[in-house]
Amino acid sequence: MEWIKTQDTAIPHFDSSVLTIGNFDGVHLGHQKLINELVMTAKKLQTKAVVCTFKPHPRVILMPTHPVHRLFDYRDQAEMMEKLNVDYLIEEKFSKDLSLMTAEAYLESYIERFYKPKHLVVGYDFIFGNERSGNTDFLQDFCRRKGWGLTIVPAYEKDGQIVSSSQIRKLLEHGDLKKAEEYLGRPYYLRGPVRVGYKRGRIIGVPTANLSPEIEFVPRKGVYFTKVTYQDKIYPAITNIGFNPTFENKDSYLKVETHLFNFDKDIYGEHLSVELCQFHRDEMKFSSIESLKTQIFKDIEQGKIYFGVPL
Repeated sequence: MEWIKTQDTAIPHFDSSVLTIGNFDGVHLGHQKLINELVMTAKKLQTKAVVCTFKPHPRVILMPTHPVHRLFDYRDQAEMMEKLNVDYLIEEKFSKDLSLMTAEAYLESYIERFYKPKHLVVGYDFIFGNERSGNTDFLQDFCRRKGWGLTIVPAYEKDGQIVSSSQIRKLLEHGDLKKAEEYLGRPYYLRGPVRVGYKRGRIIGVPTANLSPEIEFVPRKGVYFTKVTYQDKIYPAITNIGFNPTFENKDSYLKVETHLFNFDKDIYGEHLSVELCQFHRDEMKFSSIESLKTQIFKDIEQGKIYFGVPL
C-alpha cells in the first residue's frame, strides 16, 4: 500500500479507481466492513482500491471549540488500511477553502479530476460539501449522471447498537474495554515515546516508563492492567493514566505511567505500545506518599495475579 500525504507528495496518476472518502478514526468494525466492500469491488473492476481521508479532522477546522480527539494516531490508520489490502491511502490536508466547496464542485473539480472513479463506496451517513450539501441521495443522482457505480454500505450493528467512533470513545471514557474491543475488532492501546519524568516511581521502588501519547483522547483516568510492546516483545505491566493528584496541582498535564513487571532497562526515548487489558481502579488522591506507596504495591500484586506472573 502507498500512503500519500498530499501536503508532502503529489497525488499519483490514476486511470481509474474504486474510491471511498471519510475520516475512518479507529478503523472499527463498521469501517472494516466498508473497506472490505471497497477492496472487493476494486478487484471485480480490476482497478485500484483508494481511500481518501483528511488531516486534520474536518471538525478541527469547522468547530474548533468542539474538536474530535482521535482514538488512534494516523499511522495506525495506515497500518490497518494496509492489513485490509487497500492500494492507496490518500491523506488530504483539510482546509477552510476545501470546506467551502459545494458537493458538486468537490466531486467534479477534485474527485473526478484526480481519481477518475469507476465506483464510489460510502457509508450510510456520508455527508460532505459546503453546508452539508452532499448526501447519499445527492450521490445517487450524481453517480447516475456520471455513469459511476455507487455502493452505500449500511450501518454495522452489534447487539442492536450502531458501531461508531463516538460510541467507542464513550465506552473507553467509562472504562468498558471489553465492549470497546468488540466494536473495534481489536484491543485499544496507546503508544508514543518514553520521556524523562520526575523519577518518583524509582524513589518508592516502582520505576515507571512515562509515555507521551501521540493522540489527545483520554480514556477513563485511573489504573489499568496492561500489556506493553517494546522491541517486538510483550511485557505484562500496570499503567496509571491521570494527573497524579497526590503530587500535582490543577494545571498538571496528563501522564501515562507504566510499570513493566520484572523489567529493568533504560528505555528513555524508545517507543512503547501500551494495550489496556483491564480497568482496575479510578485515580485517587492520597493523604501521604506512604499510603500511595502501599496502594501501588497492592495494585502491582493484583496485576501480577491477573497476568499469572509469580509474586
